Amino acid sequence: MSVSPVLDVESSGNAALDSILGGGIPSRSVNVIAGEPGSGKTILTLQMLFHAARRGRTCLYFTTLSEPAIKVVRYMQSFDFFDAGLIDDKIHFSDLSSAIRKGPEATTSELVARIERHEPAVVAIDSFRAIGEFFRAPGSARAFVYDIATQLASWGTTALFVGEYARPDYTAFAEFAVADGIIRLGSEPHGLTSLREVEVLKLRGADYISGRHFFDIGKGGVVVYPRVRSPASTEAAPAVADRIATGVAGIDALLDGGLPRTSSTIVEGGSGTGKTVLALNFLIEGVRSGERALLFTMEETPDQLRAIASSLGWDLAAFEAAGKLVIRYTSPVELSTDRFLNDATDEVRRTGARRVVFDSLTTMALGVPSERRFKELVYAISKHMRGLGASLLMTSETQHIYGTVALSNRSVSFAADNLVHLRYVERDGRLDRAVAVVKARGVKLNTELRSATIGEGGMTVSSDKA
Repeated sequence: MSVSPVLDVESSGNAALDSILGGGIPSRSVNVIAGEPGSGKTILTLQMLFHAARRGRTCLYFTTLSEPAIKVVRYMQSFDFFDAGLIDDKIHFSDLSSAIRKGPEATTSELVARIERHEPAVVAIDSFRAIGEFFRAPGSARAFVYDIATQLASWGTTALFVGEYARPDYTAFAEFAVADGIIRLGSEPHGLTSLREVEVLKLRGADYISGRHFFDIGKGGVVVYPRVRSPASTEAAPAVADRIATGVAGIDALLDGGLPRTSSTIVEGGSGTGKTVLALNFLIEGVRSGERALLFTMEETPDQLRAIASSLGWDLAAFEAAGKLVIRYTSPVELSTDRFLNDATDEVRRTGARRVVFDSLTTMALGVPSERRFKELVYAISKHMRGLGASLLMTSETQHIYGTVALSNRSVSFAADNLVHLRYVERDGRLDRAVAVVKARGVKLNTELRSATIGEGGMTVSSDKA
């Protein structure tokens, strides 16, 4: 049985970016890091170099006709990845501007001399485009690019050509023709703001993840959030024979014993029908049965939720202090789908939560640019939570508060195994609450509409038909 060769890679220093790259940048390859001015190219490049240097690898960073090395170093000192002790030991800075002004041959000679002296594992040239623009004769620029690429390949060096390139430049500059990899950094308008994005356009020999992924720049440097997608591995189906209580006995009775463990549930209903209260019942039941619980809220703040719970006889702060419950608030105005999913899955792993609530999908949708992206996010949340072994409950608002059952306009019920509908019924001139279990995969359910009330201890569902 033949075994596929394993590709040697240089880690970027960011686990999420490495996963997008299929493990990292292939060793001994030539790569272009392209993007607009201010897109983060230099930060990402030096982040990679400092990561390689910490692993004992020698790196060379050449500046050209853009920013001098001393200026680059000064700005990089504000980032956590910067380590002054590695400079001139493992990371060597060199200015090519004087050699470039003398022409291609002098530039090549200077590069060769520096590389032969330090024998680096990684070489970065920033800005590489500035060299090509200075060598204005097309033949000179192309010959220089091919000579440098050939020399780097013979030395077994991983090369990063950094430059300010727009998409039309990809067919105009020789470096794109010889490159084994092309990584583009840019930005995407998002309402009144913009989101940074990274895209792998080419990476020979690597099983990379295509498409646009978002990233932030902070104290730690470039932090990448892979685009919303389902887990790579196929997660186990919900354990129908293993049931968990919802915290509302009447709903458990309709479900013939409770929700299947690791299943996903959407609780839909009009405003004020008790969606958040039912979600709290679900979480508190888990805490009382020894499971850690996690609540992602996008409507009420943590303080508001604690006040609501207190009015029902629950002390959420005590559960939080004991490490049994975690509440995370995200403003829908600042929501980035890829970052949100990444942060949510990380939080589930960190806390070991076995019950997770997202309250609410309706508010979450305000921060998602399109209905398709919203549905992708809900579907991915459902799959990721199951893959992490968590039982999931999500709330969603409907337009109708009483009368015929009406599902939400967003039509995300396909992403859930179970669907619980809350509504009002008109009785003797007043509106009373009612609940029905509309769907439960693999469960022998009772779809009767039952009367519901909210008071001490949360929601109570009677055995009487509404």
